[in-house]
Amino acid sequence: MVYLAWLGRRGIVELGELMARRTHFAREALGLEAINPGAVVREFAVRVPDLDGLMESARADGLNPGYRLGQDYPEYPDGLLVAVTERRTRADIDRLARHAASAREGVAA
Repeated sequence: MVYLAWLGRRGIVELGELMARRTHFAREALGLEAINPGAVVREFAVRVPDLDGLMESARADGLNPGYRLGQDYPEYPDGLLVAVTERRTRADIDRLARHAASAREGVAA
């Protein structure tokens, strides 16, 4: 609440717009099949052909790629929930996209 109060009415709107743009950019940059193809803000789920490879290479690069959906949803063993917050930079998204490109081909980055 303190954070939201500090942002103020205009700041909350600007933050929402930023999150919508950044989430859209991340989803497009990763280039992975969307599990939830509708409009999203902050979180989206994708299928990753080489999920193990993506998790390993991204973590080795200091990135948390997201949450393995298969832990709670067995129907998505290759599913990854990606969260985009105001703290995740475009550079972070670009780095994750490089790992995703390798995971699409089944090769570690």
